Amino acid sequence: SATKSMASLAIGEALCAGKIKNLDDAASTYAPALQGTAYGAASIRNLLGYTSGAKDTEANGYSGVHVGREFGALIRQELSLIDLMKRHGEPSSSKPGEKFNYNGLNSEALSLVIRGATGMPLPKWFESTVWQKAGAEHTAAWFTDKDGNGVAEALSWMTTRDFLRVGIYTFERLTGKSGDACMNAFVKEAAQPRTAKGYWGSAPYWGLGLHVGADKNIWFFGHGAQRL
Repeated sequence: SATKSMASLAIGEALCAGKIKNLDDAASTYAPALQGTAYGAASIRNLLGYTSGAKDTEANGYSGVHVGREFGALIRQELSLIDLMKRHGEPSSSKPGEKFNYNGLNSEALSLVIRGATGMPLPKWFESTVWQKAGAEHTAAWFTDKDGNGVAEALSWMTTRDFLRVGIYTFERLTGKSGDACMNAFVKEAAQPRTAKGYWGSAPYWGLGLHVGADKNIWFFGHGAQRL
């Protein structure tokens, strides 16, 4: 699930490159295939904040991925992200921006936004921006759907050293030391405790793709105790 935070950084880079005009634009502005779904109607900001207002496919707000059997089909390239958005794109009883819901399809919608905005699938855009700027040294991997879209909610693969380099990239922008004023501002905003999650006492808040600790420290969280 640390991949969710990687996708957030990629959105920031697209914003700062002028590929995305405003985080308050509807996702369907850049990904017209999302029209008619709650994800397409949601703003990019609310997708980053996991407050899209879309119905949770597992009805618990906690799992971090959508229905397990479909996620398996997705990474076996039997389904596309568009298939899933249309299948599970109905609105919930919550308005956009109102309630945190840890449903990974919010990040999947962002993957489609990045492809529409930049002309590159998420893994390629991430590689050409965050990965290079972080000074990553080793080969990494990213699952894609059957249409070549990057799976944005989980399962990117990299060495521990390069994972740390992405952390340093984030820290430099969080502390205003990167020389990139736009990304400095984006990461600082992303690190604000925007919504209470209602669980995970060590990091009870969510910003814009980043977990925020009770002591305001910033976390990337992944399955199996992966932490940054």
